[in-house]
Amino acid sequence: MTKKAWPAAALIVGAGSWGVIWYPLRRLAQDGLSGVWLALLMYGGAAAASLILCRGGRCAGVSRRVWLALAVLGGITNIGFVVAVLHDNILRVTLLFYLSPVWSVLAARVFLKERVSLPVVAGIVTALVGVMMLLWRQAAPTLNGFDALALASGAAFAGANVILRAQPDVALAAKLLATFAGVVGVGLVALAVTAHGMPHPPGLAVLAAVVGGGLAIFTITLLVQYGVTALPVRQSSVLLLVEVVTAAFSQHLLLHGALTTRALAGALAVAAGATLVAAYEG
Repeated sequence: MTKKAWPAAALIVGAGSWGVIWYPLRRLAQDGLSGVWLALLMYGGAAAASLILCRGGRCAGVSRRVWLALAVLGGITNIGFVVAVLHDNILRVTLLFYLSPVWSVLAARVFLKERVSLPVVAGIVTALVGVMMLLWRQAAPTLNGFDALALASGAAFAGANVILRAQPDVALAAKLLATFAGVVGVGLVALAVTAHGMPHPPGLAVLAAVVGGGLAIFTITLLVQYGVTALPVRQSSVLLLVEVVTAAFSQHLLLHGALTTRALAGALAVAAGATLVAAYEG
């Protein structure tokens, strides 16, 4: 395999895994682990695994403010996504999250004063039109709470990307640890605020979430980050579409979900617009 083939393969496997991860999440939820509790256990396991990468001071040198910002945004990103895929339409959640390149461009324009090119503007408009088509229910577009969570998840992910663009020296190990630890922190705050009682799932489900889920999240995230870091933005943005494809097919095969013509057109518009933004923004 060539040098570019390894990161491309890693990105395809990682993105495809994100597209089907909803299924084991829902199986664990059936055993009594709610969205926030499930995220807390899985990402706690992933945080423990990520400590392996921090040996030799690889996680040092990041300012407390940057680390905290990455942790909070990482927590919102992943808890929002986990809760949304447990309760909402899988493809809708995936596509609403996939708007993150649009939010990245807008945030970079506001906070980093980066210029926005005409193709990027066209991509933003295309993606937003696609969102309106996806959210269209009966006579008008509507946004339920889980749709909002998916949008917030993508926006938080975009915010973290803008911070990393402004702080390019943050090591991958530090980024992973901040993200995973952030899920634990934000999850504990969410549980305290919402006064969720402690669930009583089978011990095997807890073990599966911490060990199996933690290692899976750690591995998938590492694969995606390796691919995104090693490949040009134009190439990685196209390969990330594998997540959308696997989400659509897995939903159809496992839940027998059908797409309306409007939803299909909206999905294509979001994917095309977000890819155009990511390609020209990089």
